[in-house]
Amino acid sequence: MATLRPTLLLRPVVAAAAAGLALAGCAAQPGTAATVNGVTISENAVDDATGEYVAFSGQETAPVVILNTLVQAELLTPIANEAGYAVSDAEVEQFFLEQAVMLGNAELPENSSDAFIDLGRFLMQYNEVSSSPDAEAVLTQLGTELTEADLEVNPRYGELTEEGSIVPTTHEWIAQPTGEAAQPAG
Repeated sequence: MATLRPTLLLRPVVAAAAAGLALAGCAAQPGTAATVNGVTISENAVDDATGEYVAFSGQETAPVVILNTLVQAELLTPIANEAGYAVSDAEVEQFFLEQAVMLGNAELPENSSDAFIDLGRFLMQYNEVSSSPDAEAVLTQLGTELTEADLEVNPRYGELTEEGSIVPTTHEWIAQPTGEAAQPAG
């Protein structure tokens, strides 16, 4: 009876371990929703901004919508700042306060998350730029930055399009709620 040498027994284990390490190197870092040119947007930041937006506006929104906005904010802020459309944190807080009053929601969280401030800054800068004489140039530059950026997205949120947008991924084997199933019980 022939005996197997230990090296022959270990080859499949070593090969499997090497494949696992190679695949792990391709995955996003734990807790990362996306990276934009090396800047990390954490899952916690997306969750915080989503929760604050829903509480603030009273409108449900998917985390992928907030993540798309935070990705664009990362790229628009330096472009808008350079074009003369800088917005301070204090201006964002004031904007939120004014919007809350208009929405009949006089209370804001005492301490808005950095991600929620970034979301507000994007909304303010985008609106300001869109109605300015610089709109075409700035928004074209934003579009170029989006397509050329080094973007990585956690597959939990969706897939990246060629235009730099994140679209939710649906799988045939996962049932999607429709009609009554989509409504909360109660």
